[in-house]
Amino acid sequence: MEALSDRELESIVARFFVAENARDWRAYATFLHPQVEWTLIDGSRERKIVGKERYLHAIKSAYANSATTFRCVEAMSDRERRLIATMLVNDDGERSLDVFVIEDGLIRREWEFLLGRA
Repeated sequence: MEALSDRELESIVARFFVAENARDWRAYATFLHPQVEWTLIDGSRERKIVGKERYLHAIKSAYANSATTFRCVEAMSDRERRLIATMLVNDDGERSLDVFVIEDGLIRREWEFLLGRA
């Protein structure tokens, strides 16, 4: 499998974020690998969500009745490992460090570290 360029990795995640902020769940789903794994880490608590449908259910529930959006303030990639790390800040000033593994052009794994307000 040929490694994606840093620009291609960043483009995948940037478009994923656009779909999330727009709550365009149909477009959002196209970025997820069928066996996607999403691990949320909030201090000592950890929650793992496995599978595309469970992921979609969890993200829709998280945004229910919320207009909050976020922006990516920094992105770093490692094309050899198909990895991209992003620092996100939402409208309320809450931060998260999100690390993605891209497989076959899709998000295969995500670790989301909830960091609170700066």
